[in-house]
This record gives sequence, structure tokens and C-alpha cells, in this order.
Amino acid sequence: MSTIQNPPFTDVDEFLFRLQMWWYELEGDGQKWVIKYLGALTDIMKVKPRDDLITTLVTFWDPVHNVFCFSDFELTPTLEEIAGYSGFDGDLRNQNLIFPKAPSVHRFFGLLNISNQIRKSNVVKGCCYFNFLYSRFGKPDGFEIYEKGLTNKQNKDTWQIHRRFAFMVAFLGVMVFPNKERTIDIRIARVVQVLTTKEHHTLAPIILSDIYRGLTLCKSGAKFFEGCNILLQMWLTEHLRHHPKFMRYGTSKENFIESYEERIKHYKSLEGVEAWISHLRSLMASQIEWTLGWLPIREVIHMSTLKSYLLLLGLRSVQPYAPQRVLRQLGRYQVVPDDEDLSVQVIELHPEAPLPEALIQRIWNGCRYLKDDTQVLDPAKGEINPGYPRWFDKRSCVDDAPEPDPRRPIKRPHVQAFDDKIQEQLAWGEKEKGYKATIHALEESLRNLNLENDLQTQKAEGERRV
Repeated sequence: MSTIQNPPFTDVDEFLFRLQMWWYELEGDGQKWVIKYLGALTDIMKVKPRDDLITTLVTFWDPVHNVFCFSDFELTPTLEEIAGYSGFDGDLRNQNLIFPKAPSVHRFFGLLNISNQIRKSNVVKGCCYFNFLYSRFGKPDGFEIYEKGLTNKQNKDTWQIHRRFAFMVAFLGVMVFPNKERTIDIRIARVVQVLTTKEHHTLAPIILSDIYRGLTLCKSGAKFFEGCNILLQMWLTEHLRHHPKFMRYGTSKENFIESYEERIKHYKSLEGVEAWISHLRSLMASQIEWTLGWLPIREVIHMSTLKSYLLLLGLRSVQPYAPQRVLRQLGRYQVVPDDEDLSVQVIELHPEAPLPEALIQRIWNGCRYLKDDTQVLDPAKGEINPGYPRWFDKRSCVDDAPEPDPRRPIKRPHVQAFDDKIQEQLAWGEKEKGYKATIHALEESLRNLNLENDLQTQKAEGERRV
């Protein structure tokens, strides 16, 4: 039996059933309001959790670099993939970060439209019980039972609006940011407030940061995965499943969580931790679907001007994120990445802990993007630097960066080194296009000559017959 559960099946069935009932109770207008801010995320309630797969993945997790390490390659969920599942096209350039600050208990009650006369003891260590929210806003008779303890002016129509906000808090607390106590972190209410009152804010960094933290804790022996297990298992399964008919790599309004089952319906999933471990240990890079066919890859983040990595602020920790290690997942040429120890950048957060907002914001503002013209010819197959296999075997540091061109502004060494490698690959790509064009022209000339010879031969034979 697996030792990592998210959450234990008895709790999953109970909480999931209540969340689904709550969701149906919101009906059309309420559901549309939630989808406006959460995108397709609510559909993860329809996906069956696979705790054996999550348990297996922990085995391959490298907490020093925040990647999964397999036989001859690395994988890690990317911001673009997480944002894409949510249904926001993975467009991160114009998105702002959310800083999940802990509200006071009174402020938390205010955000949920709960009377401040309610006892503070309903919030313990920065969390409340799921049933505290469900009994007031999830149950159909919650308005009648708790009418005087709610600040909706005893108006049921107002309560119907307030229960949408409460649903978002409960859903994120149970399905996206679960904890081992099975309670709802009150910081989630602050996150929902930002999502519903401010434009262009993304959940992707918070989700990914908590997934990283959950994997690292389980690697250290924790028994409960405190991250979004559904997105993680979907992500890996899609990289294992080849589905050429879904190769679009462009913007789409499709719900990629809802269509997930259709995309993997022919994939023969394994059962049990031992079977998964055996399979993943033998897995080679050539067997991977490197770039998900539905993922928009026009423009992707590869590093920051300040660091060769980003810092992602999650609900419970700050986690380093180094997409340059998995550029094949983003449809780009895989260079030999920086190989520094990123675990020293992890900051564990607590409800009262100060957030390193300024540093995280500076790094985010300095994001560098690879544009559309840097895509490889076959994103699904993936392309690598010839030195990458050698580096992977040795897991050594990258070569020193070359001296910067004095005619250009001086770049930081990690940026200059990366750009040089990308430019070198692009230059070769242009040469390759030129060679192919020349070969095509020669082949066309040869075909024309053969055609002309055939016509002359036919003409000569015709004249002889005459």
C-alpha cells in the first residue's frame, strides 16, 4: 500500500462529494462567476486521483534542483503548463504575482461575510475547518441556519452571491492547496480576494511552488502530499502519452482539463507503485512527449536577468524554479543548464512570517522570454545540445561564459552564456534551412531536366513513327 496519500480516500470521498454538491448548488450564474476567476481548475474534481503515481514520482524527485531526474533526462512542471491547464493560455508576460498575506481572523470573517461576533476559536493556527465554510455556504439551508451569523442583511440573494466566494476558498483549500490537517488556510481568502477584485493576476506560481514543496517534504519522509496531486498526475501522464492529433502549439479556448480524458483514453496506465517505478526507471528521453500538443509556446520564460532561476512564492514556501533545465518541454533547444544548488534558496513560510516580496517581485519583473522564432522544428521530439548527454552523466557545472561583446550592454554571465548557446543553435538552424532550400532547388532542377528529357524522347519517337 502506498505511504503517500493526497488525501486519504475516506476524506477524499467526503470532501469531494460535498464540494461537488456545493458546485451544483451554485448553478449556472454562480458557476460562470467562479470559472471567470479560476478558469478550468474546478474540473479537477472530475479526475480520479492516483496516489500510486504521486508516490512513485517522489522517488525520482531531486530537491536540489526541483526537477524529476530520470535515466537520461529531467522533467519538471512549468509555469506555462500549469497556467495552460487553468485555461489562461500560458500568457505570463502580462500577469502579476499574488502575495498570499495572512489576514487577521476578523479580516478573514469580513472577506467571507461572516459576522465578527462568531468566535475566533473557529480559526486555529491560521486555518479553519472545511465544515465551518460548508455548513454556512455549501448546504442549501445554510442561510436559514446561520442567517444571524452572516453579514448579508438577511437577504438570501446576497447570500447566494457570497457563497460563490466561499466556494472558491473551500475548493482551493481542499483540491489545490491541501494540508495534512485537512483544514483551510485563511490566506487562501486573501488569494481569492485578489483574483476577484484585481485583473491580470496568476495562480500558477503559487500552485507550482506548493507542488515543489510537497514533493520535497515527501522525499524527506512526509506521508501527506501538500500540493495539487491532480495537476501533477495529469502533467506526467500527458508527457508519457503520444497523441499527434492534439499537436497545435497555439492559443485555444479549449478546456484542457475537461478534455484530458479524451487525450489519454488510449494510454494504458500502470497500476501500483512497483510497476510505475520499474517503468519510469527504464524510461528514455526518446519516449517522452516533450512539448504538450495543446500548450501555447509562442513566448516562454527561461530565466531572469537577476538570476538563472526565478523564485516562486507559494502559500507555504518560496521555491526556486529553473525552466532552463527543461527547455524541451517549452519547445526550445535544450542547452546545458546552470547546475547550482537551488535548495539553499528555499524559504519556509509561516502565517506570521514576513514575505520577501521585493526580491521576488524584482526577479519576476526581470523575466527573460524566448520568443516564437526560437522554437525547434519538432517540439514533441525535443532537441538538445551535443554536450547535454555528457553533462547529464557527469552532472557537472556549465562552461564559463564567454567575454561579452563590448559593442553591446554588458549582460550578467548566466544570461550571456545562455543567449550565446541559443544564438549558436539558431544560426545553425538558419544554415540548415539554407541547405534544405538548396537541396530542394537541386532536386527540382533534376526533376525538370528528367521531365524535359522524357518529353524530348517522346517527341523523337513520335517523329520516327511518322
